Amino acid sequence: MTSGCVWQGEFHNMKKDGDSYWTDVCISPIRNSEKDIINFLVIMEEITERKHCETHLMYLADKDPLTNLFNRRRFHKELERWVAHAQRYGTNGALFFLDLDNFKHINDTFGHQVGDELLIKFANLLREQMRETDILARLGGDEFAIIIPYADEGKARSVSRKIMGLMRDNILINEIQPLGISVSIGIVLFPEHGNEVETLLTYADLAMYSAKEEGRNRACIFSPAHKIQFETRLIWERRIRDAIKNNQFVLHLQPILSVRHSMISGYEALLRMVDEKGELVTPINFLTIAERFGLIREIDRWVIRNGIHLITEYQFAKRGLLINFNLSSKSFSDSELVFLIKQELAKTNINPRCLVFEITETAIIENMVKAQYFIKSLKAIGCRFALDDFGTGFSSFSHLKHFPIDYLKIDSSFIFDLPYNSASQHLVKAMVEVACGLGIQTVAEGVDCRNTMQILREFGVNYAQGYYIGRPSKISEIF
Repeated sequence: MTSGCVWQGEFHNMKKDGDSYWTDVCISPIRNSEKDIINFLVIMEEITERKHCETHLMYLADKDPLTNLFNRRRFHKELERWVAHAQRYGTNGALFFLDLDNFKHINDTFGHQVGDELLIKFANLLREQMRETDILARLGGDEFAIIIPYADEGKARSVSRKIMGLMRDNILINEIQPLGISVSIGIVLFPEHGNEVETLLTYADLAMYSAKEEGRNRACIFSPAHKIQFETRLIWERRIRDAIKNNQFVLHLQPILSVRHSMISGYEALLRMVDEKGELVTPINFLTIAERFGLIREIDRWVIRNGIHLITEYQFAKRGLLINFNLSSKSFSDSELVFLIKQELAKTNINPRCLVFEITETAIIENMVKAQYFIKSLKAIGCRFALDDFGTGFSSFSHLKHFPIDYLKIDSSFIFDLPYNSASQHLVKAMVEVACGLGIQTVAEGVDCRNTMQILREFGVNYAQGYYIGRPSKISEIF
């Protein structure tokens, strides 16, 4: 200022009562006729509110507002910093990807408020147990990440066991009922597995999904096999996309027999993909990958359109036949699928009662609220529903009470040894009695011999399906 220049800056002051405040200050020299500085003009503006806003914006730029952990953007910067540090000083570290198991089910069942409380509790548990040098972040949804500096494989495994122990020992409490939840963890080590941030993030994600696929509630350290597995999936993704684009799917039909009348009552439509060599590929080889890469909805829609076309072309209604469709769990989240089904039915003018949609207990568990809406919307126009693979899911009998199911498909694991396994006989008989009491018809899957058919008839099972009845076939071989 004494040099004659204008000075501008910010002051952080304190009032007499102890409250602090910010001012923006501009100080300009005042000169006389000889150009000498004789005074100063000071212009002050209080900017406390603006500074608070700036501080809040800086906070939002780095922090997740729900858990107060770092967000994805800041975590990415921290990972860059620690990877560079490891390279420069020859140290090491570990990157953790954490994903809460079955979180979507809790959100759908108890509501988003309970889900948020669970996320906050989990974040606090991590914060209490981790070291000050460890970097915690919520990447979004139920995904979390941790950077553990100066960690080798042994340290990483020790920390992962500690985290899973936390989840086991700390039930996340809801006012209505206690909620236990597990976590799947993917771990990558740097520089052992790489020095590129994006590569490390991809590898940690692959390891985490591997933990999910191995049964959840576990930690998995990245290995080269995961990379090969991922590259194989990318090849399959391209094949599935090509199949969707070029209409390289077919439906094969497997007969369903009325046990009482000993005649075919309908067919289950089973999807097959035709590969580049013209060979058939079963769903077990491609549906999981289609779900992972977001292609399953397009496949569901293909099945619906082509299945309804078959009903029309081969006059299923006039023949008194039903056709069963398998739907993925993702179909419940497809807000346009119910409209598409209604639209296709209106175009073809077929009876909706010809359509039976098969859903699994696992699919219901993943999307209970949306599953109820989906089922009730289509039941209202006459479509029917079958609960598939019954007995292999969660809380099976409760689903019969809460969902308007028409058919219960008894899983083949209870049927294949029925002639000589008394436990299977008791279980199947109990399922039939419960279903009969609720007005639900039963379908036995995996029937492969005459003795099994005789027992099913004695137990009062309504329908049977399996290789003894007939194998899946091209429709041209049936009609």
